[in-house]
Amino acid sequence: MFDFGHVLMQFRTNRFYDYVRAHQLPGAINPEKFSGFDCVVDFDLGRMNRKEFCWEMKKCLEIDVGDDEFLFHYCEDVMSSGPDHKMIELKQALKQNGLKLAVVSNINECHFEYVQRKWPEVFSDFDYLALSFRVGSRKPHPRIWLNAIERLGVMPEECFFIDDQMLNIVAFEQLGKQLGKQLSGIGHHYNVVDEKYCPNGRLEIERNRLVLRMVNLGMLSWSQASEITKVNF
Repeated sequence: MFDFGHVLMQFRTNRFYDYVRAHQLPGAINPEKFSGFDCVVDFDLGRMNRKEFCWEMKKCLEIDVGDDEFLFHYCEDVMSSGPDHKMIELKQALKQNGLKLAVVSNINECHFEYVQRKWPEVFSDFDYLALSFRVGSRKPHPRIWLNAIERLGVMPEECFFIDDQMLNIVAFEQLGKQLGKQLSGIGHHYNVVDEKYCPNGRLEIERNRLVLRMVNLGMLSWSQASEITKVNF
């Protein structure tokens, strides 16, 4: 199971912060706090349409721009780096090895449709997409993982989950116990962002660490790993 943001695609959240700051009123809230806004959560859960989301976000951030312009920057600035092509190669190798694949992501319909339109290869090859705006649940709530597990037809202890937030890894690894099972799935913290959800400079290190762990678990071969990371293991 893959998270989307900062796993399949590296976000450039700082570019969106800069855009907001350039249009804010003096003394307005720090845009780095926007991920905790209620409207962001509601949009991720599919409880709010785009017009309602824009109105709430612009009110909270104290900016006066058109909805189309705001949504453009909310997508284009954040995702301007494009997909992590090495992670795309990784999921394709896992697919070739016969593993069932899912995305489990807190994502809104605007970001999802933007990625589908611009980079359709990101979500291809997956057997199921557990997206918060469709499922009506966000990580770290167990429901979103249970949705993916049921659709894949697997047991929790058979799953390997990659996420950039340790909070979500801890919640996933507790899932088996909550279901009364002795074993839990394996969570992998992909430590590539700082406390502001911006890249921390560890991407290549973390990607290599992830691939090596998958080799040790028998998910990838050594030859596949060398092709993906270009590291001579």
